[in-house]
Amino acid sequence: MSVLYDVEEEKKYVYTKKITCTNCEAHFDDLRILNSKLRRKEPDMDLRPRFQFVDSLKYGVTSCPYCGFSAPIKSFEHLTSLQQKRLREKVTSQFMQREPFHGEVIDYASAMGQYELALVCAMVMEVSLSEQAYLCLQLSWLIRGRLEEADAEPGLLEEDAYKQLQEKEERYYKQAYDSLSKAATQEDFPICGMDQNTFDYLLAVMSFHFKEYDLATRYCGNIVQTRGVSSKLKDKALSLKDEILAAKKAEEEAAG
Repeated sequence: MSVLYDVEEEKKYVYTKKITCTNCEAHFDDLRILNSKLRRKEPDMDLRPRFQFVDSLKYGVTSCPYCGFSAPIKSFEHLTSLQQKRLREKVTSQFMQREPFHGEVIDYASAMGQYELALVCAMVMEVSLSEQAYLCLQLSWLIRGRLEEADAEPGLLEEDAYKQLQEKEERYYKQAYDSLSKAATQEDFPICGMDQNTFDYLLAVMSFHFKEYDLATRYCGNIVQTRGVSSKLKDKALSLKDEILAAKKAEEEAAG
């Protein structure tokens, strides 16, 4: 049986940090990644990060077990009084307290739950559209990781559960794509930490996924024609453009 990530190996890249919730001031322990030890691998075509021995995405959100406030690590400590009021009215008031997490690593199911709660909190707090979109994208990436884990361990998921996860991954991916496309017309760069060329490349990959070939080609063309873009990104855009044109041609020939 091939294991995607070995738990004992993953423990070496994780540490416990004591957290004070910005919303309710409760204290709890949170698991974090030792970023200095990570060994980067080639990312997926859509920029999903990959590291050896651990999926860092699982550790990207902090979630308070007492009030339900959940957010990406970088923004967990920053709450306005208005956001706090909204959280307490619409999240904490309905949240069922749970036992603090005491595991040594975070599994995909737990991570997905934290990200979904973070998405609810983001919508309640009315954070930027791009921030909400990026949570959707990360959720789709997490589900992809869960499916890869199931592929590596036959029998881990029932067929129906596997199919439901595939459908869920696609829904979050589409939600992310629609919102990121809209954010590009409303927000200034950088967006989600990306400059415009990197962002255009991501949208090119996503529009290709949804078979919007002409749009995907235009995104690639914008990158190639822009001065100052790194040769690596230009090469990736040119390679992607070739794939798009080949897929479009094959689809047209199949349609007769």
